[in-house]
Amino acid sequence: MTMRNRWFLMLAGVLSFTLVLGAACSSDDDKTDSTPAAGKTTTTGTGDMAPAADQKITIQSVEPQYLDPHRSSFEQDIAIERMIFRGLYNLTDDGSGGVEVEPGLAAGDPVIAGNVYTVKLKPGLKWSDGEPLTAQHFVDGAKRGCDPTVSTEYGYLWGEGYIDVVGCTAVQANKDAAQKQTLLDAMSVRAVDATTIEYTLAKPNGRFTTIMALWPTFPARADVIAEFGDAWTRPDNIVSNGPFKLSAYTAGDSLTLIPDANWTGKKPALQEIKVKFLDDYSAAFRSYQSGELQMTRVNASDVKTAEGAGLTDQVIIDPTARIEWLEMQLEDPVLKDFNVRLALSRAIDREALNEAVFDGVNTPAHYWVVKGLKGFQGDEPFEDLVGYDPAAAKAALAKAGYADGAGFPSLSVVVNTPERKAAAEFLQQQFKEILGIDITIDQVDGPTRSARFREENFDLFIGGWQLDYPDIENPLFGLFETGGGNNHYNCSNADVDAALARALAAPDDDARIKAYQDMETAIVTNLCGGAPMYQTSVPYLVDDSIGGLVPNGTIDSGQPGNYCVECWYVKKS
Repeated sequence: MTMRNRWFLMLAGVLSFTLVLGAACSSDDDKTDSTPAAGKTTTTGTGDMAPAADQKITIQSVEPQYLDPHRSSFEQDIAIERMIFRGLYNLTDDGSGGVEVEPGLAAGDPVIAGNVYTVKLKPGLKWSDGEPLTAQHFVDGAKRGCDPTVSTEYGYLWGEGYIDVVGCTAVQANKDAAQKQTLLDAMSVRAVDATTIEYTLAKPNGRFTTIMALWPTFPARADVIAEFGDAWTRPDNIVSNGPFKLSAYTAGDSLTLIPDANWTGKKPALQEIKVKFLDDYSAAFRSYQSGELQMTRVNASDVKTAEGAGLTDQVIIDPTARIEWLEMQLEDPVLKDFNVRLALSRAIDREALNEAVFDGVNTPAHYWVVKGLKGFQGDEPFEDLVGYDPAAAKAALAKAGYADGAGFPSLSVVVNTPERKAAAEFLQQQFKEILGIDITIDQVDGPTRSARFREENFDLFIGGWQLDYPDIENPLFGLFETGGGNNHYNCSNADVDAALARALAAPDDDARIKAYQDMETAIVTNLCGGAPMYQTSVPYLVDDSIGGLVPNGTIDSGQPGNYCVECWYVKKS
């Protein structure tokens, strides 16, 4: 069955349904036909399952930078980590294209007494080395997740405005290394006994279980990390707690996963998953056609080729809750000038970019908060201010002191995949033709791109944000306020910061949503960190031999349906 009919038109009602009121969330995407979960859905029984000896697949991914869930922020890292690690709760497809929260390693919902949240673990949990998995490991994970020297980007999830464990804000504000351990020890998260964790929050949080399903909340083996340091994630050292474990890793080539015999959840049918590292989606497409790969992301421009080659039933187009944008480093003296940023944004013909590079698969966007979220504002408030207008682009550049590009220094744009390179080439041509300026393209591999972003070593950068969970706070808080953990473009704007403060102090949800809308408006109208370009849909090819896979663009990361990799299996031939 083709997935080309899976689109965004029925999203808003789904997403706004339950997330804010309780410990559950909804999807940013829904289906337009009657196919369950609007994905490449297959039976979940065992009647069509191949023998164990045949339960092996090879899939494509960009190479991760880390396999450490408390350090990761890129989807290729998270994709593998969710296969080998798990937390207290899981985000999963609700059977109709939405998202729901279900217990993972937790025995059930937390017991809430005021600001104190108590979670019981399921009995008999173990790590991959056979050691019991205990409440203390979640305490260690919480402290590691809060520690800004470890969790540099996502530490804010533990701090004020998110989970807000008492004491974490003090850890993150601390500048005295000698006080670090004392402050970590004072955090109000404790193991009541071997199977009971107690979190004391600054105030109640209705999204507690949703946030606790994310990778920065996973448990940690402090003993293993202390013994091996940064090398703890190497195959010979790593200890994990998910359905699969790492058995081999060859940098620049591939990694291999095998089932973890100590996993007490749903037992995987697959006996081996080999993950080939391929940034070039066209090369991955050829490997898929040759039978080397059974699952891969492909370029949007290759979708028609695949369909023409008789692969229509193997095409999945997964609409995502992701905005891609042209990120701009505001520490750069040229890009610090708003008029330069405005000139770049107004020189981007988003419609033409989508057609020329992405074969019309994506949705051109001038907004940042994705379609489907409660509080979505869409293009209307922004397009006339920052959208395509060559005359206005020229005028803005002239106002910045670079009329017709005279004297404008050369900037570079960092990309990894050939598809992003093609987008950069489109921008390069438009900037030259409209503004008279030159940009160079710096194509690097996936881990280098991730490092360049984290190190803020870029002028321009084609990247984006995929929702971690469907609430308006997620694409805003932590990404744009001054000093935010994921704010590597160095947006610092008084209106942005003030709007966030109003959101965090809001007396009700309507006021909270309005404050976050104000935050988005300040970000986009000031191009504070970049210029939105399109909301993505990701094309994949998945061989018909794979069963148990249900795509969900809100929670997929790197591969369709990989929030439940233990559900995958190879069908009988």
